[in-house]
Amino acid sequence: ALCAGASAFMPLAFTSSTPLRTSLVSRSMTASSQSGQQMINMSQAAMDWNDRIGLQSRYSLPEKGWQVQVDWRPTPYGAGLFSAQDLIAAGTVLRVGRLSVNLVEFASIGEIETFCQSAENAPSDSVEYLARRDYVKDYLWGFNTKADDHGYDLEPVHVDSPDRFFGMWIPGNGLNHSMEPNTVYRPIFQQQADGKECMIGIDLVALRDIQKDEELFDDYRRHGLAPSWLKEFAELQKVTLNFADCNDFVDLNESP
Repeated sequence: ALCAGASAFMPLAFTSSTPLRTSLVSRSMTASSQSGQQMINMSQAAMDWNDRIGLQSRYSLPEKGWQVQVDWRPTPYGAGLFSAQDLIAAGTVLRVGRLSVNLVEFASIGEIETFCQSAENAPSDSVEYLARRDYVKDYLWGFNTKADDHGYDLEPVHVDSPDRFFGMWIPGNGLNHSMEPNTVYRPIFQQQADGKECMIGIDLVALRDIQKDEELFDDYRRHGLAPSWLKEFAELQKVTLNFADCNDFVDLNESP
């Protein structure tokens, strides 16, 4: 379950000095760097969503939640994410993601619409709306919070299971697809006063040692299938999504 007040898409006012709410800080929130910079709220930042690499360079790595040195480079599949330090050891937290800060969840078409319209209620044929929509189609992913240590389902999971998360990082990680991924997502939970745990975020973690200049990959098969409301969104907008049943480049039956 998500913490109260941190569920689904929450439009937040953006300022570079917006403090992190105490309830969003966990043991792995070590977003301070040697420069003293901290992760900032960018869930409603004004950005050029079409400039994928330029968008990444607008903020420092610590401001985006990165714990290691990475950069984005052109690849045959668009912008890709690469290691920019000598060695990233297996198990290292690569990026800290916190809901309503640098990570947003979508649970309906309406919540995607709210994001695409932005604070200005941009019409559906405007440049701003279409740029945000295209960002969603390229960076939205699915995640099973009860997957195994490598991010794969332990058992068949219903497409509408409450254990599944649908959302995106801001800015996106830029992980391209590989059937031999070197990263994995791990949910971060916080215990509430009633003893129940709620998810406050997701960390991106190295699955194995990663060398300098090596590209970082996700396995899109781990996203599972799209729920009916996401399929409807894709059909209405005439776009593909990073789910096996919404494109022709991910096959759940493939093996490495």
